[in-house]
Amino acid sequence: MGVVSRLVGGRPVRGTVVAAGVQLAVSGVGFAVCLLINHHLGHSVGYLLHRWDSGQYLKIAERGYPGSLPLRDDGTPKFTRLAFFPLVPALIRGMHMVTRLPYAYAGVAVSWCAAALAAAGAYRLVRVVGGSAAAGYACVALWAASPYAFALWVPYSEAVFAAVLLWTLVALLAGRWLTAAVLCVVAGTVRPTATVLVGTVALAACWALVRRRGGWRPWAVLVLAPLGLAGSWLFLGSHVGRADGWFEAEKAWGQSFDFGRGTAHVLKGILFYRNVHGTDDVRHAAVFALVLLTAVGVLALALDRTVPWPLVVALAGAWVLTVGTPGSPFSKPRFMLPFLPVLLLLAARPLARAPLGVQICLYGGGAVVSGWYAAGLLVVFEGSP
Repeated sequence: MGVVSRLVGGRPVRGTVVAAGVQLAVSGVGFAVCLLINHHLGHSVGYLLHRWDSGQYLKIAERGYPGSLPLRDDGTPKFTRLAFFPLVPALIRGMHMVTRLPYAYAGVAVSWCAAALAAAGAYRLVRVVGGSAAAGYACVALWAASPYAFALWVPYSEAVFAAVLLWTLVALLAGRWLTAAVLCVVAGTVRPTATVLVGTVALAACWALVRRRGGWRPWAVLVLAPLGLAGSWLFLGSHVGRADGWFEAEKAWGQSFDFGRGTAHVLKGILFYRNVHGTDDVRHAAVFALVLLTAVGVLALALDRTVPWPLVVALAGAWVLTVGTPGSPFSKPRFMLPFLPVLLLLAARPLARAPLGVQICLYGGGAVVSGWYAAGLLVVFEGSP
């Protein structure tokens, strides 16, 4: 605990600053490649930055939420901005007001600042579980060069959520209950996947109470941690005058929990439809790898006695939520992106012992591939990434 307290206490600032620099450098290469390909395809930067979820967040930042729940002729909900949580649009609007940047560029600034903060949190997390500084940097670089890292560059919510998630886990492992609780509240205003984080923190608080540790603070965690989620649901529902407004809006996006039936159908199609009909899509490999490798990773982390159990629970919960909800199948790797540094604990420590030249080539090559894949996801392929 002494090591954890020193790491969380703020004194080793240099390591976190370097980690943030590593993230920004690797992401800069990937984003540059993405922009170059986007330009080659004849699209403007504004077009790229308004694609898919980015456009929804930017519209909320500019215009706010709609005042009614749009319905189709059969009474089912249409796609609506009410499904998107409020903190990221608020941050974009605040960045716009302070810097006078156009909303799209303000959104990019928010994502990059949050991604740097998340990288610092990933570095601290590696150090907390006994990894070296080099392992921390390796974890950050791998994360920044991952296939769906584009969500850390454009006005999506993944960067903000990753920052809050990783620092919450760091605080939790350090026994800083109130900090973890407050960060949980913030996470609940960013993405509905905060349910995994809230559940992890609540379970840790219950375990502390069973062991009679932490005094009154674990009780406070149980009260505070869900408030952000509950507040977001009520806030969004208030725009349409019904408490379940967000849940109704979310139905249009196909994110209702179905215990994995939708994902099983997708995986069946990936495994058999291609062979029968000759179809091919590089995203199929990403989805299949996510489901399989994350499950294996959860098991491997559970068997590693150096990894605290809350990290295993958080990663397992994210996997269950991702597999258990249908939605856009090509978005599943993106949903796991904020949790990816936990999974990368398995690779970061051995990779950190590789020669520096090998690591630079790996991260640089990964960044180029990530940028190429980002261009495909955002402006070439059909379907929401």
